[in-house]
Amino acid sequence: ATETEELVAAVWAEVLGLERAGRHDDFFTLGGHSLSATRVMARLRHSLGLDLPLHTLFDHPTVAGLADAVEAALLEELIHASGEQPHTHQGGLA
Repeated sequence: ATETEELVAAVWAEVLGLERAGRHDDFFTLGGHSLSATRVMARLRHSLGLDLPLHTLFDHPTVAGLADAVEAALLEELIHASGEQPHTHQGGLA
């Protein structure tokens, strides 16, 4: 398991009151619902400083799937922060 998978699994276990969550476990099969999904995303936001939309968990309901989505979003942030010039808008405010 990757570090991200371990983090996601730990957050799920904490939020859902489980001993552990496996990488292929489905959040909703484990008893997750929209309120607990909101809690998971808030804890990941706090841990990683990454603001992912709630639907990310619905679109990627396994530990491995959500971890992949988190890593992709982190990579995207790194690319944008690595010196890419900001986009300029001609003729007005951005």
